Amino acid sequence: AQGTGTKVLLARHAHRPERAHDGTRHLWIGFTAPGSVRMRHTANATDDEMLSLDFSAIAANALPPIGDKTDAGVIFVCTHSGRDRCCAVHGRALVNALTDHVPEPDSVWECSHLGGHRFAPTALVMPAGIVYGRLDLPSALAITTHMNERLVDLDHCRGRSAFAAPLQAADIAVRKHAQILDADALDVLWVRDGRAVPVPPGVALDMIASALTEVRHHDGRAWRVSVRHIPLTQPRQESCGKEPHDGLTWVAGEVEAMEPWRR
Repeated sequence: AQGTGTKVLLARHAHRPERAHDGTRHLWIGFTAPGSVRMRHTANATDDEMLSLDFSAIAANALPPIGDKTDAGVIFVCTHSGRDRCCAVHGRALVNALTDHVPEPDSVWECSHLGGHRFAPTALVMPAGIVYGRLDLPSALAITTHMNERLVDLDHCRGRSAFAAPLQAADIAVRKHAQILDADALDVLWVRDGRAVPVPPGVALDMIASALTEVRHHDGRAWRVSVRHIPLTQPRQESCGKEPHDGLTWVAGEVEAMEPWRR
């Protein structure tokens, strides 16, 4: 899937020792861009079906007719010990605690590397595609309570998976500025040559040092936010047990209200 705009994760249920494997697997396929969020799920995917997936088509919102459409919220908690031991220690503890407290244990799964492991425990909530970090049991329970409503926990939100990193920074800045919790309410565009243009999912924008963005609410409101890729004020650990090193972070500037983009 590399280079297609689709992210692939491996997942397993917290109670995997109790589940016999019959040759089929759960499969979720989602598109998380604002205004077009949708997901399909099957509990009986075969290897042939998974090997035949067209990841470029999925990134273009052409989901294959596998399983059924669903809006049921699912949380995937990173427990990838091979990438970072903190994910394994803290993530696994969170998965165990969540499955003991949520009314639907089948909505909680552990998964492979999500990125941002220094924020462990981290999690991805589908179908909205919101990534969270530095979770504890109370915050994770609050998130799972509102998964089907697609509400965002602003204190732990790390961004929407459909957005490149600088667009994530702008999205979060506007959400905090205007206290917007609806996950599907905002879209973020890149302002180039005075025009706000969409950025397709999967485009990283890693090579730019700054950008001007326009954040649009579906009710017509709009804001301009400049974002900069700047050095950290002090070295940080990229992973647990690793030596601190210099790094960069995206920082959002002032949130400026604009004329409504539609009335």
